[in-house]
Amino acid sequence: MEQSWVLKVERFGKIKNGEIEIAPFMLFIGDNNSGKSYMMSLLWGVLSEGRKLFPKEPPSTRIYQEIDRFLERSIGNTCFIADEEAQLFVQWFNDILRNKKSEFIKTIFRRKIPIGSLSIERYHRSKPLKLIFVKKESLDGTRFSSGRDYIRIPYTERSKEQATERYRMAQYITWNLLMDELTSPFYPPARQGGIQTRAIGEALYLPASRTGFMLSYKALVQDIMERIIAGEGEEHSLKFTLPVYRFLQALLRLDENGKSKYEDVGRFIEEHIVYGTMKQEKGPIPSFYYCPKGKQENLPLYVTSSLVTELSPLILFLKSKTTYRSLFFEEAEAHLHPRVQRILATALVKLVNRGMPVWLTTHSDILLQQINNLMKLYKHPKKEQLMQRYHYTEEDVLNPKKVKAYQFHNVDNETIIKQLVPTENGFPAETFNKVILELNEETYAFQIGEEDEGDE
Repeated sequence: MEQSWVLKVERFGKIKNGEIEIAPFMLFIGDNNSGKSYMMSLLWGVLSEGRKLFPKEPPSTRIYQEIDRFLERSIGNTCFIADEEAQLFVQWFNDILRNKKSEFIKTIFRRKIPIGSLSIERYHRSKPLKLIFVKKESLDGTRFSSGRDYIRIPYTERSKEQATERYRMAQYITWNLLMDELTSPFYPPARQGGIQTRAIGEALYLPASRTGFMLSYKALVQDIMERIIAGEGEEHSLKFTLPVYRFLQALLRLDENGKSKYEDVGRFIEEHIVYGTMKQEKGPIPSFYYCPKGKQENLPLYVTSSLVTELSPLILFLKSKTTYRSLFFEEAEAHLHPRVQRILATALVKLVNRGMPVWLTTHSDILLQQINNLMKLYKHPKKEQLMQRYHYTEEDVLNPKKVKAYQFHNVDNETIIKQLVPTENGFPAETFNKVILELNEETYAFQIGEEDEGDE
């Protein structure tokens, strides 16, 4: 991630205010019903749906006119977007967010949720983005493209005079400045059967209650399809948030052809956690099976443990060629034994070190402590000895600079989001520590009471 920015919200549902500065690894912790999933879904929406907010025609606002003049001067030259110009593009995107925030929220959550303000603040890029203009005889069939720290823009002699062509450039540049390597590039997703499908590279969202979805997804998908075929459209189908729809759609199109960049991490989870292999049977609606280690029988998921059903989507996507550039993971520790939570945390760190941003919600002090340990190990004076003793590799060690954690505080039925400041031992989790302390005090008091009675 070359770019960094803060998503700032005010009066969003029960969230009074909060600022989330993105990082390769992010953790949302806090009480139940404090807004963690709301915020996670909103972030996913900005990454996955934000490109659809741009108006169809070039706007006449002052900010956009400055951008347009910058492009007029730049077309045909190779140049860099300095911080001053980058801020113009971000300001323009914020104008769009402000004007369309209510409509945008309804798209993500399938219902109206009040929101006071929504904006991207404190944008910064570690390396300036390079613009390479490539001259073409005709723009028919040519495409914008991007690579590390640059974007390539096709143009013709007439591009400088064509406001609509400069507008296409402005949209593409804005999206790359904000979302480069986080989600799908700037072009509309395909549409099949009247519903929007996932775009290539779109952020992957693994919702909570994965067991329920994995055991019922065939019926859910069939219901959605039947209603669409009957002409009823999405508005009459089962009601889920948009990231859940996209999750179900992604299950339908898992691509097992060829090797995945993260296949070995999926195998790691199979070997060290579920002790078996996840398999897929092709079909219009695919079927998923679990084969225990050392056995030949493929078991349907409804006869497996919740350990398998909860982690099966993660394993399947890691082993699939399905493309996604970041991972949103709700309640990663659900139904998992403390030992397993530690191994899963290590697997997620492997993904982060491979360049996959991982953003998750959690109620687990164990998962958080494991992450703290891997951060502590990063600069430990006895790092090599400890890695050997506890069987860690360099890919399991986590640079603290890559991690941010946020506490969701519920006060008087309103939530305030607070960024946690790490100590030399990692992130303190106030809500976890408070409950553990109270439990220890109560346990100690009860034990003392029994001893007193025995003395009598």
